[in-house]
Amino acid sequence: MTATNLPNGNYIPIDLNLINNPRYEQLSIEAMMLHALYTMRMTCSIYNSQKEGSWLDEAGLPYIYFSNEEAAELLRVSQRKITNLKTALIDAGLIQVLRHGLKNYRIYVANPLAPEKGILPKLAFKNYTTTKSLVPVENKPEEPVKLSTVDREAESAAANKQDLLTSTQKHLAKPITNATNVTVSTSTQTISQDQTLIQALSARYAHLIPEQAFQRFLPFCEGNYQKARWYVDTIFKAKYASTKQFIQAGLPAESDVLTFEHNEYFRGDLADAIAKAIEQMYRYKTVKNPEAFFFAFMKGFFTEKTRQYLVDHYQLTPELKQTLSGVQMLIQQKKTQKVAKKSS
Repeated sequence: MTATNLPNGNYIPIDLNLINNPRYEQLSIEAMMLHALYTMRMTCSIYNSQKEGSWLDEAGLPYIYFSNEEAAELLRVSQRKITNLKTALIDAGLIQVLRHGLKNYRIYVANPLAPEKGILPKLAFKNYTTTKSLVPVENKPEEPVKLSTVDREAESAAANKQDLLTSTQKHLAKPITNATNVTVSTSTQTISQDQTLIQALSARYAHLIPEQAFQRFLPFCEGNYQKARWYVDTIFKAKYASTKQFIQAGLPAESDVLTFEHNEYFRGDLADAIAKAIEQMYRYKTVKNPEAFFFAFMKGFFTEKTRQYLVDHYQLTPELKQTLSGVQMLIQQKKTQKVAKKSS
């Protein structure tokens, strides 16, 4: 690994509170990995829950299905081991497992708790800054300028919070305090908080949106977390809208081609697609409604990459041809509807 081939973000993030909080010191690394897998699947459930009744229980809470067999294969352990790991996570308050039907079990995932105030983190990274920010301290005119250090500590969401990003945002946005009574302007606090939130956003979805793709739109966010979050949300909404088209045309909902994890065209070409959209929106200034344009552009990108993956990796059976034709027909119908609305 060198400066020219740094990791592209294709990894599973583990919440560092599992390491830094003493209440989880009995958890094995395998249990932490299992929680990370559950968290990834939970994130997908939350975004897919926009569809009514999809991955939401009767109380409106998101959940996941994740069989012991699947987890055992991914972690390369026995199913008995997975059962023991799940028990450890349940005892730690990190998951809740409820029977649904005869054979299915719904899994509800919680964020790890941050350590108590005053507990020094064992591993300082991301949620705990490794370097201290230097801010001026008031000095007498005849004295040289001194610098004081300010710890900037962030907490993860409480265990009863299921909206991962929202709860992270709430905790990270707490006012910065320190024992030296150094005055920090509100604008400086906002910038620092936004930068921290953007870093957390990038880390949370690094397994889906590579860093290169983030760097395509971040310069246009002007350091504003809400703008960065809008880009991420729009990308996932466009992906969902594109997936829905293929499902309506007859493609099974569980098809690997519809997922970031298996369709390498999504991650591989996402950065270039964002760059092209941004160029139309801001460089050439030919777009009257940038928000609607970006959504439509990204939806078209996911649709084309799904079609390309199907053509490159599957035989063009009559059923597949019918599916592709069905998607094209849906796209054409929507174009016709838009033209009709404009004319009316």
